[in-house]
Order: sequence, then C-alpha cells, then structure tokens
Amino acid sequence: MKLGSSNILESSLKEFGVCFSKIQVKALRKYLDMVYEYNKKINLTGTKDKEGILIRHILDSISLLKYKKEFFTIKGKDKKLLDVGTGAGLPGIPLSILMDNWVFYLLDDSLKKINFLETVVKELNIKNVITLNGRAEQLAKIIDYREAFNVVVSRAVAKYNILVELTIPFCRINGKIIFYKSKKIIGEIKRNRDSVLNLGGRINSLFEVKVPYLNEYRSFLVIKKVKDSPLIYPRSFNKIKKKPL
Repeated sequence: MKLGSSNILESSLKEFGVCFSKIQVKALRKYLDMVYEYNKKINLTGTKDKEGILIRHILDSISLLKYKKEFFTIKGKDKKLLDVGTGAGLPGIPLSILMDNWVFYLLDDSLKKINFLETVVKELNIKNVITLNGRAEQLAKIIDYREAFNVVVSRAVAKYNILVELTIPFCRINGKIIFYKSKKIIGEIKRNRDSVLNLGGRINSLFEVKVPYLNEYRSFLVIKKVKDSPLIYPRSFNKIKKKPL
C-alpha cells in the first residue's frame, strides 16, 4: 500500500461504487493527515498509525455508500443526517465530503473533539457540516433535534441496547437509524428485540459489507422509524446503563 498517494482511496471508492472527484479525494487525504497529526496530541482514535486510521476508520466510514441508493434515496431538499458519538468525525466527515447535497450534524460530548472537528471544517472548507457539543440523551429532548433527522448513524462502541435509546428519538418517522456493527450485532438483536419497538422503531435489515484491506466482518443494522418515540425517552444515561430497555 502506498500511503501518501490517492490510489487506495480511489480504488476503494470505485469498489464501493461511489462517484468522486479529485477534489474530494484530496480532502479525504487531508482529513487523514489531520486525524493522524492531532491524534498525537489528543485521543481521537485508538488506532494511531496512518495506515490503520485510513483502513479501519476512513474506509470503514465510507463503506456505507455501497448502499447509497438503499439508505439515502429521499425526496425533497431537506436532507439531514445526525452522527451520534462522532468522535474524530467518523463517519460524518468522510460522508459529508462525498455527499455535499446533505447536511451533516456531528454530535459528541467531548469539547476537545468538537474543537478538532471545527478546525477540520474550516481547513477543508466543508460547507455542509454543523457540530454539536453535548450529550445525546439531553439534546434528544430539545425540539430542534427531536425527530428532526432523515438518517441517524453511529459507529460508537456502545452496546446495542444503549445505542437504540440514544439514537431512535432523533429520527423522523419513515427515517432510518443505521449502526456500523461487527458480528456481535446478531446476538445483540436476538437478546433485545423489544427495545427497538418500545422506542418507535422496527428492525428493517442487516447489510453486510467488505471493507478493502480490512479482514473483519462489517455490517450495517438498519432500523426504520415507524412511530413517535415516547417522550420519556431517552432517559438519563445512568438509567439507560443500569436498566436498558
């Protein structure tokens, strides 16, 4: 693999069936450089080497676009996506670079990470990203954000039964909640069937994906929002953690 060239990005984008420009590839490479450099100062990702960040995080984030037609075919101009627990901007920043007709809201409770993301947005001149600093369980109770998004995504490592309560209340009816998951998700779904229903969602499907150069099982769990989430959700994080739905 030749890091420092756009070859791996371009070949992977082609493998995912994504249309792209040289400007977008340049922006993705600049973003990779920024994550790598800032990771030396603050803990953005557990992966510290540039090759690992590229494959495990950026390519993994972009892999969602293999199913672009299934996930992002939405009528109208108001197309909003929320990335819950975005951290270093994953998957929100790579997706925003490649989908400039959507508005991306990147939510994280770490001010250091949000400051990093604002630097990225400024440096790369990204026009379709809004950063949100706060806790998901609190922002989901605010009218501007509750049931306001067409798509809600998360690559966060939180357990499935915690993630559903933190994400589903943000999604509009008929919208989609999408989790990036490993093979563990199959068992988690079986153990927690009722939690999604209680929150106004319905498990739609599981899409598998092969991330180039990553020898791991990766998939997307898709939940469809079918009715309003009860106003009592999400509860405080302590309650969610102590007694998941």
